[in-house]
Amino acid sequence: MRFPRKLAIGLGTFAAALLVVLMLLPLLFRDRIESRLKTEANDAVSAQVAWRGVGLSVLRDFPNVTVSLAGLSVVGLKPFAGDTLVAMREARLVLDVGSVIGYLRSGTPIVVREVVLGAPTVHLRVLADGTPNWDIARQRTAGGPRKSSGVGVTLRDLRIADGAITVDDRQSHLVASVTGLQERLRGDFAQKRFVLSTRTHADSVSVRFAGVPYLSRVAVELNADVNADLVASRFTFANDSLRLNKLVLAFAGSVALAKPNVGIDVSFSTPSTAFGDILSLVPAVYGKNFAQLRTSGSMSTAGRIKGTFGPRAFPALALRARVENGAFRHPALPLPARDIALDLAIDNPGGDLDNTVVDLKRFHAVLGGRPLDARLVLRTPVRDPDVDLRLAGAVDLADIRRTVELEGVTELSGTVAADVAIRARLSDVDAGRYDRVAASGTVDAGRVALRTAAVPRPIRVDTASLRLTPRTAELSTLAGRIGNSDVRAAGALDNVLGFALRGDDLRGTATVTSTLFDLSEWRSKEKTTEVIPVPPHVDFTLKAAATKVTYGALTMANVRGDLHVKDQRVTLQELSMETLRGKVVANGFYETTVATRPTFDFDLKLAGVDIPAAFAALTTVQKLAPIAKWAQGSVTGSVGLKGPLGRDMTPVLTALTGKGAIETERLLVQGAPVFEKLGSALSLEQLKRPSFGVVKAAYDVADGRLHVKPFVVKVNGIDMAVAGSNGIDQSMSYDLSFAVPGVNGQAVQLGAQLTGTVTDPAVKPSVGGAVGSARDLAKAAVVQAGTTRANAVKEKTDSAAESARARARAEAEKQAATIRADARALADKTKREGNARADSLMARAANPIAKMAAQAATDRIRREADQHAEQIVREADARADAIVAAAGAAPSRP
Repeated sequence: MRFPRKLAIGLGTFAAALLVVLMLLPLLFRDRIESRLKTEANDAVSAQVAWRGVGLSVLRDFPNVTVSLAGLSVVGLKPFAGDTLVAMREARLVLDVGSVIGYLRSGTPIVVREVVLGAPTVHLRVLADGTPNWDIARQRTAGGPRKSSGVGVTLRDLRIADGAITVDDRQSHLVASVTGLQERLRGDFAQKRFVLSTRTHADSVSVRFAGVPYLSRVAVELNADVNADLVASRFTFANDSLRLNKLVLAFAGSVALAKPNVGIDVSFSTPSTAFGDILSLVPAVYGKNFAQLRTSGSMSTAGRIKGTFGPRAFPALALRARVENGAFRHPALPLPARDIALDLAIDNPGGDLDNTVVDLKRFHAVLGGRPLDARLVLRTPVRDPDVDLRLAGAVDLADIRRTVELEGVTELSGTVAADVAIRARLSDVDAGRYDRVAASGTVDAGRVALRTAAVPRPIRVDTASLRLTPRTAELSTLAGRIGNSDVRAAGALDNVLGFALRGDDLRGTATVTSTLFDLSEWRSKEKTTEVIPVPPHVDFTLKAAATKVTYGALTMANVRGDLHVKDQRVTLQELSMETLRGKVVANGFYETTVATRPTFDFDLKLAGVDIPAAFAALTTVQKLAPIAKWAQGSVTGSVGLKGPLGRDMTPVLTALTGKGAIETERLLVQGAPVFEKLGSALSLEQLKRPSFGVVKAAYDVADGRLHVKPFVVKVNGIDMAVAGSNGIDQSMSYDLSFAVPGVNGQAVQLGAQLTGTVTDPAVKPSVGGAVGSARDLAKAAVVQAGTTRANAVKEKTDSAAESARARARAEAEKQAATIRADARALADKTKREGNARADSLMARAANPIAKMAAQAATDRIRREADQHAEQIVREADARADAIVAAAGAAPSRP
């Protein structure tokens, strides 16, 4: 029994030791492996590769080593500097344990067995000149030595979880997006020939080419087992399937890689002929209740791609899609869609993408009792789109809601009728060769009503008429309402074809008028609102005029001005309005180029704006000028503010910057705690309810504070100098000085420091620069003024007697005067030196916080200098008085 017990103890000890070693190994070698990864990444790509942290484990995929990179990102260099190519939550690499040991011992390559990418986001871009942002592999110089790689890849498993891909190809005019990507790719990459198994799923795929949407929010699933021949760089597949929503495509063929080209020979077709399968590609129809639709009719889809694809080559392409006698009906809705027919052909003989021809030979459908017909031919879609479009039909919008489930739509009615014909090359439109452009027809709408969950207020169009001409699409009339707001508009759209086919800016002009426009209706009732985006690819000028505009508590009358929408920015140009019992003229812009952080930059000219009204309506005034709560009067001047807006579309006050200047007349402040306490502290009743003369003040806004530049104003007959700042947290830091009229007509200087908050202020008064008890200092100032006047009267009465005695004490007075003069000269020097030290200390304070700290020290230096000077004078006066007294005369001081 003793032997098994010892064996168990030994095995347990060994297991514990092994576990400790396995736990310590990542800590010992993590830095070396991370260093190797950084070196290899920098050597492999011409981009900024970074990660937030590295994890290393030998337990997760034992016996192999797992390296995880958190927050991995790849950011491009010129011409894509700052653009993120790839970003992901985590990248996990499983490394062959033998290769890791070999690397640690002798520097041999590390072998990667498995890669797992968590939530990757990939942005693929191609510039108009064909430069792609993913071409980041470093090129080896011609004839240079080939550096041996420190990493070898013998993958067996590649997984992608929750991926997203966007494609923006400006050269080919291709835009695509993929979300919810799940990928599992398996195979023995160490072999020359093996079966590559892929299982791919995407929640949503959208593809738009040359302005034409081919897929819109389609769920995609790909299952394929590919025979991979790495020697010949050829991949062959047979009987594999691709599912687009409910439409399943069976495909077979091969792909051969021969840099820089790819040889393709792939054919595909639909095993099923059910109309419902192709109907699932229509976003408005394909929803959660699609399985309940009753469908009939037949369809067929087939195609083939064969040839060479590369920088200067494009394969031949043939695609056919046909629908006959299609119909569908939702069992819960009263109307069917019927007589649906489609005949679509997409062909390219090969050689160039621009040889593609999209030919929609026929589209026909009946909704309710109204037919809709369309035909389209699109040639040379990339370089110079050539469009031949014919659209005719009328739709009762209520019939659409009675035919198709429209999620979130609570009201839809009215009629839209179109009879349009366009035959044009985009180059002719661009060059203004309108004699070669055929465009005619009208689009008319009447009694349209729309209410959805996404639109906070109902939209009604009483009448609208759009007329096509070779030059423009003219909106001859539009009259309607948005909630309680009435709108009338007329204008024209330019470059409609360039916008639709090439993604150019849609240009236009319009005049918009309204008797009442309520902007508050566009604010969400939810606590968290969405940023109001400015649409891209729009270059639009609006001449706006509104009799009345409201936004919350703010009412504006007779609003006039221009609005220019371009580059996701709305620019206001001389937008004038009567508001806040005065007049305001606005210039500036609102911008959403960064969708999550809109910005603004406005310059406002104010004329006679009522201060109480501005405080009640504007949060910015409440935060930056809180004293306005107790003020009566009006303000004129300029206000410049810029900064970001939050999700609630209000300014982020801590990030505001700006400057301005204001002027007021007949300004009265009543009940303000600041002035109530200031008047009590200085024993000046006239400060408790101050009435100001003309106020002219300039200010800056920065770091969440309003900084007031020094200015002087008369307050109930008292000259008051003001300088300082207050913050959005209602804190204050102001220095005030007063020139109070004395009894002899000379002003007595008082001062005060204001700190604390607007509602709970702290006042520190002073007289002549000396700080002390507030009430005692104020009374001392009054006594000082009275004493000076009494002495002056007495000296005038006794002047004759003093003249008689002057000769008797002349010599003594001369000596005393010299003593006093020397003493005062020394006292003045002492004060100057003290003030110079204080000024030097304050000058070295570089920021507001340092200045506040230096202020106390400078006050102390000046106070000590004053006290020393006074002591010098007192001692000199005592000596002088003694000399004069010895001469038989009463002491006399200057």
